[in-house]
Amino acid sequence: MTQLTFDQFLHPLSEFPNIVHLEDNDEPMLDMYTMAGVLLFSACANNNLSARENILETLATQEGLDAHLLFERCQRGDKAAILQTISLIVSGLESSLETVEVF
Repeated sequence: MTQLTFDQFLHPLSEFPNIVHLEDNDEPMLDMYTMAGVLLFSACANNNLSARENILETLATQEGLDAHLLFERCQRGDKAAILQTISLIVSGLESSLETVEVF
């Protein structure tokens, strides 16, 4: 099995190690790309089953995409697959936030 490092899961749009402050919120947090990278790293490198299920569920919403194959490529350290997966996770997170804001 490939030895994975957190650096492999940092997207170019990630602001890591900086934190962000969202509007109307005093609590600091990581930006979406960093959070997605942490989630993917946890699933791939640490075999976090909950994270893996959430990622596969998010990827399954993408029509014509083989979610399991893409995830397996991430587990092997394929940088293109990692970047694509992080971008898709961020898209899912943003959609979830927009849904929450509507209510």
